[in-house]
Amino acid sequence: MNKHELTELAEDTPFYQHIGIEIIEIGDGFAKLALKYRDCLSHPFRCFHGGVIASLADSAGINAVMTTLQKNEKSLTLEMKINFLLPAKDPEIYAEGKVVRRGKRIAVSDVDVKNIEGRLIAKAIVTCTIS
Repeated sequence: MNKHELTELAEDTPFYQHIGIEIIEIGDGFAKLALKYRDCLSHPFRCFHGGVIASLADSAGINAVMTTLQKNEKSLTLEMKINFLLPAKDPEIYAEGKVVRRGKRIAVSDVDVKNIEGRLIAKAIVTCTIS
């Protein structure tokens, strides 16, 4: 899929609209997404909730994979592993997904979630099916 198609798909995704995920950059096997802080996305200590960070990481990983798809292919997340490294108290966070392996039926993305200073707040591996 190309940048225009992925951006349109993201804009039409209710979940992305609900939490505010935005596609910042798309390239071959790469996706950078952003999420602005809102109180409804936090836990009691006013940091981004881990589930929200995981959603952003998953979205970056799958979008990176989707840049490698042919017109007749689809992809869904099969599995994700994430490590939370720092609390995210920033006004905005970013996730950068890079495809590290793309096979016929499976693709794997490496995802870094960073704060506005570029510090790593979470690290994820997203495994996707391709059909």
